Amino acid sequence: MFNKLLIDYNLKNKITKREEIFFKRNNIKFDFINTLPKKQKNLLFLTSDINKLNNDVKTIFLKNNTNNFIEKNDIITISSIYEISKIYKSDLLLSWAFELQFLAQNTLAYSKNKFDIERAKRIRDISCEMMSMKYDKSINDIKKNFAQETGYQTPKLENRAAIIHKNKILLVREQSDGKWAMPGGYQDANKSIRENIIKESYEEAGALVTPIKIVSIMNYNLHHEFLFPLGMVKIIILCKYIKHNFIDNIETNNVGFFDINNLPELSNNRTTKKQIELAFKCYNDKGNWEAFFE
Repeated sequence: MFNKLLIDYNLKNKITKREEIFFKRNNIKFDFINTLPKKQKNLLFLTSDINKLNNDVKTIFLKNNTNNFIEKNDIITISSIYEISKIYKSDLLLSWAFELQFLAQNTLAYSKNKFDIERAKRIRDISCEMMSMKYDKSINDIKKNFAQETGYQTPKLENRAAIIHKNKILLVREQSDGKWAMPGGYQDANKSIRENIIKESYEEAGALVTPIKIVSIMNYNLHHEFLFPLGMVKIIILCKYIKHNFIDNIETNNVGFFDINNLPELSNNRTTKKQIELAFKCYNDKGNWEAFFE
């Protein structure tokens, strides 16, 4: 968790009473500044000025209509001030463990030097030990899920089907927690995204669908409590409903259509209310919709 959020003074007019209440509820300490202090650790800096991006402090770049693109190492880009809460509460030690794993794996993938390879293996072991302490799991369990990739490290891929019919969304009830989510899951190897979303919709909901529009391409770790060590890209696809015939399966045990204002308890590590709201926005403006991506 960071110690304080430093906000560029140029954004002062965007921090209303509403944002101040939000910061207070989320225990976010903040100050407005004109100039960044030097040699300060564990601070976040929020700005919308591309000329103030700074790699010396963890920087958040707030997009607006005129600066909707930024690409720079170690800069976090957001489109809403309310996204700060997730970043502010992030675990720095966990972040460092992720980075150690990433660097070690890439060395193992590309280096030919036996000494570099030996050091990289030890660095990867250290990252696993850090994860083991964080999640109270055995080193072996961590290594199975965290340190068995080969080649260049890339994030996992998940997709979810937003099946909306007559202004209601189809959700499935998960066997694992009894809560509800849009049907979907990990992207299967050797399948296209279109093929995968059709398959997941049928397997989990018994639904026949036609994928028609990309709703969003998201950084999973910014929107869910569970964090994937190597990250995950989450793609939500708007689908045209044809019909469904649900059968109990190993992943889900019920299906239903729900109004946006009367949603069941959601399985928030799979589907959030904000993601459903985004899907409805796409559904209601299909002709003009531009995919949300980050």
